[in-house]
Formats: sequence, C-alpha cells, structure tokens
Amino acid sequence: MKATSEEVKTSVKKLFEDGSIGHFIGYEMGSDSLRVTPCFLKSGQAASRLVWNPLCANNLSKYLLDFGKVEGKVGIMVKGCDSRSVVELLKEHQIDRDKVFIVGVPCSGIVDREKLLAVLGVSPGEVVAVEDDGDAFLVTIKEGTRRVKKEQVLRGECLVCRYPTPVIYDMLIGEAVSSLPWVGDDYSSVKELEALSSEEKERYWSSELSRCIRCYACRQSCPGCYCQQCFVDQLDPHWVGIKIAPQENHQWNTVRAFHLMGRCIECGECQRVCPVKIPLMLLNRHLLREVESKFSFQPGLSPETPPPLATFKPDEDLGI
Repeated sequence: MKATSEEVKTSVKKLFEDGSIGHFIGYEMGSDSLRVTPCFLKSGQAASRLVWNPLCANNLSKYLLDFGKVEGKVGIMVKGCDSRSVVELLKEHQIDRDKVFIVGVPCSGIVDREKLLAVLGVSPGEVVAVEDDGDAFLVTIKEGTRRVKKEQVLRGECLVCRYPTPVIYDMLIGEAVSSLPWVGDDYSSVKELEALSSEEKERYWSSELSRCIRCYACRQSCPGCYCQQCFVDQLDPHWVGIKIAPQENHQWNTVRAFHLMGRCIECGECQRVCPVKIPLMLLNRHLLREVESKFSFQPGLSPETPPPLATFKPDEDLGI
C-alpha cells in the first residue's frame, strides 16, 4: 500500500496528541494544483493541511537547522533522498537525533512540473490533480484524466534514485519500496561528459556556467550548505569576487561542488531551484562517482560511517 495524504494527516495528528512532537515540518498544497510547498505545524489540528503526492519535491531536511532551540521534538516528513540528508546532518553534528522524530514515506518518483506541462501541452491552470498509478501518473485536467508514463515526466534525480525508501525513520507510512524499475546505469550521463576531450569539457562548462547569475539559490536550498559564513561572503580572506563574470562563476560553482564531494545525497534541490537551469547535478554526480569508485562510499547511509575525505589510511590506493 502506498502512503496517502489521509494517513499522513492521521499519523501526524496522533504524534501531536500523544506528545511525541511539538512541531512538524511537512507539505501542503501551494498556490495552484501543481505546486506543493513546505509547511510548519505547531498543533495536531493543523495536520489537516498536510498532503503527500507526486508533487512533494522539496527536501525539508534543511529546515531542521532552524529548529535547534525549540522545546520538544521536531517531526519531519522525509522521502528516501531527504532521509540521507538527515543522516549527513546527524553525522556532521548539525542536529540532535534525540530532538528529531522522522516520519518516512517511501517514494515512487516526483513529477517534474515543466516536463509534465510539456508532455500534456497544457498550461498550469488546466491541471486539477496528479496521482501515482504504479508505472504512470494519473493527471486530471479539465477535459478529463490522462495517464502519463513516469519516465517521461520524472525529475532527473528520480530516474537514478537507488534509495526510494528512507534509510532512517521513527515511523514509516506506507510499504517500503526496494527499487524502482526505471533506474538503470546511474552514471550514464556522467560517463558521456567524461568521454569528451578537455577542450570540449571546457567549452561545455564555460557555456553552462556563463548563465549563472550568482543568486545563490543552490546554496540556500542545499542541506549540505550550512556554514555560518560562506566563502563567497568572506572579505578576509577574499576568495572570490561578487561580480558576475566567467572566472568568478567558475570558481563559485567549482568550489561549492568540491565542498559537497562525498556529502551530496543527490536530492537535486540545487538544480531544481536554479533559475537559469544549470545542470549542477551533472557536476555533483561526477564527484560522487569518483568517491564511490575510489572509496566504495555513498553518503547519507549511516550516521556512524565517517566520510572518506575526513579519514586517512596509509594503504589506500587512489589510482593516482
């Protein structure tokens, strides 16, 4: 059985009533039927606002960083990728496990809004609802209901997701999902880029990063970006200028990617919120592949496993 909005509402309301939580971070419907936004609850009565559907894209774990000093436990709703963020925040001592109640929801894929509208050939106002229907989504529009294959409209991160069920939770709503049928070679797009010559790679990234407007939406949405002061905001030492220019854009995006090396859990929030659609996950996943191949390590699976770049073994063979 897949989790439903009603199950989520009932379960969260009970958690408030029995005193298990004092706050809850979840999802509610947004400004139209294709938008779901984060919501923050302080009582069981407010649980009626909660939803769970294929539009719940946001990785909510970042908000845990703002709840460190509240009284009582904070409940949070997590998908598989989100739960890996929670693991990383626990590992890096950014949150206290005793103060977090994790409500896990197995995920069978999240809709990419732009892809869906393009496939249907409709405007956002024409879509009434989107429901999960196994290997497809049932999309209700004003003219009726259409069945759309998931591979056509899933977010890119969902197409390569290896952990659809949360890896850590206190309560699981719905049956665990062990694997997704469309997930094949996780790094095929990365391999295509790696096959290019150095000159071709330079041209590709110069073109992509030239669009960066330095809005820092990627940083603000990423659970792994929690530094009190980002390197781009430092004046002493002064790492990078604030102007929008090729060299500055290269340095900002490259340093940030290396900062997340061995820590990125592939939620894709950075790329989802990028207003100019830079393929940031292609860069992140290139570094993830390097870490996995050299250290046999995947981030976000165990709070007890130290990250490879924070350890040293004299006998490690890095292939250098």
